[in-house]
Amino acid sequence: MTAPPALVSTRLVGRDATLGAIDGFVTRLENGARELAVVTGPVGAGRSAVLDWAVTRARAAGLAVGVARCSPRESRIPYGTVTQLMATLCPPSRFGALAGALGRGTRPTAAVAHTCDALLTESAGRPVLLAVDDVHLADPDSLRWLVELGRRSHGGPVLALGTSPVPDRQVLAAAGVPARAGTCPVHTLRLDPLTGDEAHTLLATRAGRPVPKAVLAATAVAGGAPAVLRAVADRIAELAGPLDTDALPHLVATARAAWSARALATARGLSDNAVGLLRVVAAVGHLLDFGQMAAIAGLDATPFDDAVAALRACGLLADADTPRLAHAWFADDVLAGLTRAERDTLHLRATALQGGSGARIGTVADMLGAVTGLVRPWTASDSGPATRPRPADVTTAALRHALREPVTDTERARLLLRLAAVEAVTAPQASDGRLRQVMLRHATPETWPAVLHAADLLLSRGDAETTRWVIADVHQRALTVIPDAQLRPLRALGRLAGDEKGGPPLVAPPPVHTDHPGHPAQAAVLAWTLAARADDRVRVLDLARTTLAEPAAVPLMCRIAAARALLCAGDVTGGLDRLDAVVTDARHTGARAAAAQALLTRAEVAVRLGRPEDGLRDLATATRELPPASWHTLLRPRLTAAEILALIRCGRVDEARRVAERARTRPEGHSVTSGFLLYARAELALIDGDATRALLLLEECGRLLRSKRWRNPMLIAWRGTAAVAHHQLGAPATAAELLTEEHRVVERWGTASAFTAVRTRTHDTLARYGVDLPGAPHRDEPADTPAEAGGEALSAAERAVTDLVVQGLGNREIAGRLGLSTRTVELRLTKLYRRLGVKGRPALVTRLLAGQEDG
Repeated sequence: MTAPPALVSTRLVGRDATLGAIDGFVTRLENGARELAVVTGPVGAGRSAVLDWAVTRARAAGLAVGVARCSPRESRIPYGTVTQLMATLCPPSRFGALAGALGRGTRPTAAVAHTCDALLTESAGRPVLLAVDDVHLADPDSLRWLVELGRRSHGGPVLALGTSPVPDRQVLAAAGVPARAGTCPVHTLRLDPLTGDEAHTLLATRAGRPVPKAVLAATAVAGGAPAVLRAVADRIAELAGPLDTDALPHLVATARAAWSARALATARGLSDNAVGLLRVVAAVGHLLDFGQMAAIAGLDATPFDDAVAALRACGLLADADTPRLAHAWFADDVLAGLTRAERDTLHLRATALQGGSGARIGTVADMLGAVTGLVRPWTASDSGPATRPRPADVTTAALRHALREPVTDTERARLLLRLAAVEAVTAPQASDGRLRQVMLRHATPETWPAVLHAADLLLSRGDAETTRWVIADVHQRALTVIPDAQLRPLRALGRLAGDEKGGPPLVAPPPVHTDHPGHPAQAAVLAWTLAARADDRVRVLDLARTTLAEPAAVPLMCRIAAARALLCAGDVTGGLDRLDAVVTDARHTGARAAAAQALLTRAEVAVRLGRPEDGLRDLATATRELPPASWHTLLRPRLTAAEILALIRCGRVDEARRVAERARTRPEGHSVTSGFLLYARAELALIDGDATRALLLLEECGRLLRSKRWRNPMLIAWRGTAAVAHHQLGAPATAAELLTEEHRVVERWGTASAFTAVRTRTHDTLARYGVDLPGAPHRDEPADTPAEAGGEALSAAERAVTDLVVQGLGNREIAGRLGLSTRTVELRLTKLYRRLGVKGRPALVTRLLAGQEDG
């Protein structure tokens, strides 16, 4: 017998008994034995390290060794594992020669099996170790071949040694191996967790420095797993300072990340039944008994027991009376890997069970986050009673129950945010209340991230006015307890809210804003503010692009603002890419209103670019994220306007009229966003032949925008459309004046070419509906030539009034035609009377007609 290499076991702390058993297998192999053995153990137990030791031991003894590493990808390739083994036993040329000697009619799978048998026959009398790592992932053909190899009564000595986290009986059953007694039993070697002394020895030896015992308590998450402890030891070796309380959080995070990574890798190789049960336990296991979990997982008694056994063997479930995760925080990692459809299915199964048994399933939606099932109404096809609670109702009840329990401020703020995310769909006013509660009652250093997130969510639903005053209040309170750098994102959100909706003076002094941002969020909002004012396009692009290079540091609403700034500046690709990123991140964090706002902006861009069908699709997605009834009244006008404009451009003007009519029956807030709906209704009025009404709407739209200094026509091209109305009302000079002003703004801003394309598409749309359009003004000539009345030059505004006076219209009718107040018409006429030296309207008409005859 060949002696084992000296000190071969010293690097595997706490594994002397297992290595001694394997040494015995090798010794018997040298003496001609044929055996099968499987090394099992939980996550991070070091199964692969033990197998590597066995390979080294066998090679040192001069034995033939074949090695295979199995993976989920190769588990469906017939004889894939056996092929790996043979490839390490002999040169590829020999393998090919044996395969080529088979007859042409031999099936490929049979050819592999025959070739492998031939290779082993050639080594008759020579001991062979076949080492298979993660044998539970081997393809069924290879598993059957290995088992039959061990059971043969003829042939040379062979030791098939595998590793698996699941019981060997399940591995054999999955491969369809008959459960019969054979000439070669399967030996199981179980790797138990390291003891405290063993774990301490491993840490100190690998780290190369003394390790206090307190580190073991901090890294209890490792559970005595050598692989996890090695990761912690490597982190200790990297730390330059002492292993004091400041270092412990880093070590805990390292242990948790190492354990979780290995646990997820192990779970990916388990059966569908085991994975399904793991997800159920992660979501609602702490609330259910065995029968309820089996029902949600869709498992009968035997498959359920096998799944529990597999998960416990892997160390993913604790050894308790009922299935529980080994670590509660692992639930987030498990559920993060679910697809949207898988989340929805699990949620609906849980809710169906709750409806029938009354079990408390509420936290399933809390664990799963924002999924489609949260808002899907029950229908007759659900075959349940009409009183069955909706999933969101169940979730809300569970979260409210959790909030009644004694929890830390940090946990309470987290629960309130989760509850607000659910209620944003079903009870938006209650959701806003939760967010205000987080902001006003939890403004502490520990909960400050939750305060910023709450402010972001509150603004994302469109309530800019409330957000403005709450931020002012919170900012005032936080000045003495929160570092200035952490206050800057809150100031940015406050400025954004103020840009959207001004109002009466605030009780608390508002945050001071600066045009020299010290935080990416402030740069984002400044970029949007400048873009809306059509001011300094180069700086806008620089601010927005710099901001969006650091998205993690910027609230979602500030990122949307930066994307809108890019779009106004003509960077369509950059703006849309940033909006897509916002949608993805918002969905990941359950910020459905922010995702809806980003999709709304995408829809508006699609309409401007002449892709109305894409716009309607984005709007449909936006309203799936947040139902129309849950949009705040201050934001709803933008949603309605985008739908009206998209429908008009799709040729569906009747539908657009119905949308506009429905909007009249809903309450709407009054803010700058109302300008979007005023503009959309003006286009409908022009199409319906009511230029007077269109002009009234457009003048009010312009007034709202000017009140917030939103001068950029890339937002709303109200001047050009107002020019159409003036043209139809017989005021071509005023129309030309508006077009010239609009062109001047966009030319100075730097997007004249892009805007001309937008305006052309708008005018083409109106022309298709028979709207008479004005001609474009000449850039090298005055926009209008002042008319004369008896030798006195008249401005375009005066001419618009006098033309209607000559036609015999009264002051009120003139005001209606021009979209002016009656008082304004009276003042203009009074000024004309004085300047022209006439007394009253009849004299003015005579003077004007005389001027026309002289011309």
